[in-house]
Parts: sequence; C-alpha cells; structure tokens
Amino acid sequence: MEIKHYPYRFVKKVTEPWDGPQGFLLYKYLYSFKSPKSHQTYWVWVEVYEHHLYAVKFHLKAHRDSSKRYNLMTGLNEPRECIYTCMAIMAETAKKDPRASFGFIGANRVDEPEENTSRFRVYRRYTLTLFGPGEYEHLVNIEKSTYLLINKKELSANPGLIKDIVEGFKELYPYFD
Repeated sequence: MEIKHYPYRFVKKVTEPWDGPQGFLLYKYLYSFKSPKSHQTYWVWVEVYEHHLYAVKFHLKAHRDSSKRYNLMTGLNEPRECIYTCMAIMAETAKKDPRASFGFIGANRVDEPEENTSRFRVYRRYTLTLFGPGEYEHLVNIEKSTYLLINKKELSANPGLIKDIVEGFKELYPYFD
C-alpha cells in the first residue's frame, strides 16, 4: 500500500523499565518526522506487545514532557499528513512482521469525554480506508475510543488471540477495566 506521508526516520529502540506490569509490553520504538508545512517535529511511538501487537501513538515533540501530550491539540492543521505518516510506519512494520496486528486509542482532547472521541472517529475513517478488511479484522470499542486491527492469519492460527490481547491490556492499563 502506498501512502503519501512525511518522510520519517527510526530513532531508537527503548527497552528501559516503565511504570506498570512489563510482561505484556515488551519494548518501544521511537520514530520522528518533521513537518515541512509547520516545521514542527513529531514523535511516533510504536509500543511492541506480546502476540505481535503494535500500538501506535504520536505527539508533537514540543509536548513530550506533558502528561497530556496525547490530549493536546497542536492547532497546526495537518492531521491528515501526520496520520498518514503513522499509517506508513504501520505498513512498514507489517512488511517487517507479517504476523503484526495493530491497536490505537483516539485520545480525548482536554475538554472532551473519552467515549467516541473526535480523534477516534478520524482515525477510524482513515484506518478503514487504508487497511481494508482483507488482511485485518477491525474491532472497535467506541466507549473507550480504541481500535484493533487483528491480523486474520494470526487469528486463524490462534482463535483466542483477541481475548489474550484484551486481557493483556486490562492487566497493564486500568483504563481498560
């Protein structure tokens, strides 16, 4: 799949300890891209979990020290390009790992409830367009604004895959209880 996106680069693999249980979350990859439009740098985190699951998150580098970095709006009017860049990283990951499944949360804005967020609705539209139902099972939780793209080949080999992934997230993040 060819996605028009900003050029990005792999920065590093992060294996250092983080808060919470660590069994399900294995390590993280950090990617970076700079917008030629706003001249701002973004960070894309790809969290690598058991079961070949990759969770993709991105934020403005300038917000890296904020506990609300995923909730803040940039006001830079370039969501499509940023989302396409994240989707291109997902596509690259799927090429490297043909067993890959993906997940993400459409984080709520500071003044928005967590259910069916505006980001979730936008991400969902792009995901349905760029990752059709041929290779992935699309699962959504509107209440939590979460989206899973489950690799159909992996699901066929492991019918309990979805349950395993959901249980892993519940153990790791109280948000999913």
